[in-house]
Amino acid sequence: MNTQNLLSPHRLFTLRLLLSLLGAYIAYIYRHASHDYWFVMIFLFTAIAIAPDYYRFKQHGDNPKALAERLLHWSGGLCAGIVIYAYHNSGRIFHEEAGLIVLLILALTTYLDGIKRGWRCIFAGLFLGLITICVAYFDNYIWQLSALAAVSLIYSHYHPSDDAQADTGLLQ
Repeated sequence: MNTQNLLSPHRLFTLRLLLSLLGAYIAYIYRHASHDYWFVMIFLFTAIAIAPDYYRFKQHGDNPKALAERLLHWSGGLCAGIVIYAYHNSGRIFHEEAGLIVLLILALTTYLDGIKRGWRCIFAGLFLGLITICVAYFDNYIWQLSALAAVSLIYSHYHPSDDAQADTGLLQ
């Protein structure tokens, strides 16, 4: 399996949703420690978002502007997450609130990335926002989120062409 196949929009979408579901489970079981998971996820989602453009740039040397735009976009989310984590470490924000705020920053950054990249990133951002709401207000939400993720993954598998336009830069 080559690198380009690993970085396909559907596989990256699957990875985002699985990591999101894992985070929802961690937030359900260990509410006081979920802020650490979501902070690490900001870095991982940044790497997931930048990897296709970086790979394309390394292979073909074209479109460095798209890579720079994506780096700037995700560095904003990283900086906001670092500031929230600094507030948490100084005692200004409690564990649960820090996790929710970092998760909300991750959801917004992912959603806004989807405006230029396609429906999969938009859905992943909305899914993360839904996880934020579920963690804050509900007690039982894991199976509902799992069902929604399963349906969206099936849809993504059978509709691969939508993000092809976004990946070529035609969706501007």
